[in-house]
Amino acid sequence: MKKYIRLSFFLIITALLIAACSGDDNADEGVNEEENSNQETNEIEDDGTTEEDVTEDEEDNSEEESKNDEGEAENDDSIGNHQEGLKIGDTGTVVDNDENRYDVTLNSVTFKDNVADLEPNGETFVVVNITVENIGDDSFDAAEMYAPGFGPESGIQATMNEVFMDAGADVDEDLLEGEVAPGESVTGDHIFEIGETNDQYLFIIGGSGQQILTYANWDVMESEIE
Repeated sequence: MKKYIRLSFFLIITALLIAACSGDDNADEGVNEEENSNQETNEIEDDGTTEEDVTEDEEDNSEEESKNDEGEAENDDSIGNHQEGLKIGDTGTVVDNDENRYDVTLNSVTFKDNVADLEPNGETFVVVNITVENIGDDSFDAAEMYAPGFGPESGIQATMNEVFMDAGADVDEDLLEGEVAPGESVTGDHIFEIGETNDQYLFIIGGSGQQILTYANWDVMESEIE
């Protein structure tokens, strides 16, 4: 009898232990599931916050890039707007490789039989009178501005001013030179030599095939030359 009582008591204890262990496992599983759920929720919330921040950053960057693009566009507006087909009396804006900026007005064009008591090697000398106004931020010497050219489109000749200046030639013309401060202007002549006369000429300060940021070209008819 006692043997059966002990066996029954042992079975009851064993059942209680199994039930207790099962309860602990279920409790652990519940805790783990709750922790996993909380972790996933936190990750979702974190992801949401990160996405919002990223979106705001992207918008800020987009606005900043847009402003930079607008600024670059504004800068581009002041450089590279070449002018062609100008006439005597017109003013063209030039930006040279040193980023000196100046307005050039073509005042007159004159044929000359001789300069400094010299006869031309070609058919005639040409004296071009221009006014240069400094519209930039830095001073420059007008004699060192981007060298202009003159002649028929098929035979543009370089200015001879430097040749006459270096030779110390006694010329009647007022060769263009002198320091030009911002906001100031100077008027003077450029001398050219052309091989033969033509119906139409070009006076140019730079061109499409030359290294200059902004150039200007004037059309000059022979009938307009003095």
